[in-house]
Amino acid sequence: MIQSTNGDGMVKVPLPQFVQEVAREAAWTVIKEHVANCPIRAIENRVRVLETRFSILLGAIVGSGALGGAIGAGVLKLLGG
Repeated sequence: MIQSTNGDGMVKVPLPQFVQEVAREAAWTVIKEHVANCPIRAIENRVRVLETRFSILLGAIVGSGALGGAIGAGVLKLLGG
C-alpha cells in the first residue's frame, strides 16, 4: 500500500493498482509521442500519390481500349464488314 498526501489529506492506493496506473499513463505517453513523430506519414503520402497515378494510368488504358474498340467497330461497320 502506498500513501501520499495531496493537500487534502492522506490517500491510500493499493500498490498494484498504483503501478498499473503509472504503467498505463506511461504507455499512453509513448503512444502519443509515437503518433506525433512516426515517419510512416511520409510513406503514407507517397503511397497515396502512387495509388492516384496508378489509377489514372489504369483508367487511361481501359478508356483507350474501349474507345479504340468502339472506333474499330464503327470503321468495320462503315466498310461493310
